[in-house]
Amino acid sequence: MTSRSSQPEECLGGADDIHGLLARFARFGATPGGGVTRLCASPADGEARGLFAALLAEAGAVVTTDGVGNQFGRFPLAGIEGAALVMAGSHLDSQMRAGRLDGALGVAAALDVGRGLMARKRDGARFDADFCAVNWTNEEGARFRPSLLGSGAYAGHHDAAFALSRLDDDGVSLGDALEAIGHRGRDVAPAMAACYLELHVEQGSVLEDDGATIGVVSRNWGALKIEAVFEGEQAHTGPTRMGRRRDALLAAAHAVTAARALADRWPGRLHTSVGRLLVEPNSPNVVPARVSLSLEVRSADDAVLAEAGIRADALLVSAAGAAGVGLTVAVRSERPIRALPDVVCDLVALCAETAGHRMIRMDTVAGHDALSLLGRCPVGLIFVPSIDGIAHNEREATKAADLDAGRDVLLAAADRLCRAGGSPERALRQLGAAA
Repeated sequence: MTSRSSQPEECLGGADDIHGLLARFARFGATPGGGVTRLCASPADGEARGLFAALLAEAGAVVTTDGVGNQFGRFPLAGIEGAALVMAGSHLDSQMRAGRLDGALGVAAALDVGRGLMARKRDGARFDADFCAVNWTNEEGARFRPSLLGSGAYAGHHDAAFALSRLDDDGVSLGDALEAIGHRGRDVAPAMAACYLELHVEQGSVLEDDGATIGVVSRNWGALKIEAVFEGEQAHTGPTRMGRRRDALLAAAHAVTAARALADRWPGRLHTSVGRLLVEPNSPNVVPARVSLSLEVRSADDAVLAEAGIRADALLVSAAGAAGVGLTVAVRSERPIRALPDVVCDLVALCAETAGHRMIRMDTVAGHDALSLLGRCPVGLIFVPSIDGIAHNEREATKAADLDAGRDVLLAAADRLCRAGGSPERALRQLGAAA
């Protein structure tokens, strides 16, 4: 018997379960290959946002949208004003030709958990914290850079004006793009959550290789992200002598190969990439005058990351020198290696074990909105397996049973937190006593 996966044609769930919700969101920006292209603040993103808001309201949540487009659905479980808030969610924006689970799983699961908690309240359950499902703006950074813009604004890492002023490659600002789709909100964001949870597909193969169903993320890899610009001189590719050319794309090519060689200095301990190039004027008969590129360096070792960062800066300078062009580093941002709170990890782990799911503790190599809130409130990040570790790809998939398990663990943890005033310490003590 073949396991049912998350692919749309195999999604047999009803419209009211997690599989049905994922199928509904996957219609917006659907690609022929079975994935989605739903860039932040695009019309497809607007449609997905509209569905999310409608489903939240239908489920009894109070729906608000803040000034950078973050959507919040507050489920009034406690019945008292000013109740603590347990928050869960992720993002609905995607990469180009991406999978249908990245981000959308966390949003759909949070909505489903909110509905489940409201049903328990109607059945007589008592809570002393409210629950909030959230869709963060521009997690991916595919259209507007940097990534994690919405959650970063909520957490206070930058202000709304900075987020709204970010431009895409066509010169359109995030603020104008959100306005165009009707999702630039005017509401005040909720107070900082008492605890934040996020369910996500792993986007790697650690869980699958281990045979585990649930990953409890205990640490994130550090990352250095550099936006660099090589400035050369536009010229004709035919008559212009080779020695006279100042080719910005040649400099970028040197940088790409040097970045790959940098990773080889620390096999398995350092990941590097150049995932974006913007070539101007981008004509086959013109020597490129200007090239923008995005360089990333990631590691779980502080010493490796520090040395690799120095070498990354140097390789860009060397590449510009080799091609005889100018270099400007427009943005250089660092995300440090940090541990997630033990108490939230322990709570999620106990919820998984109580439900009979094989669980392991692990790192996240990718960045997630949860990391924006790390240090601002207790944070928990829950992974479910990715088939063959495929991510940012239309073939991204997860077994249906694993999706169900992730949703159930999220519900169990959120339920416990909402019965404990949002305190992971109290929730863990109560769950341990019950077990």
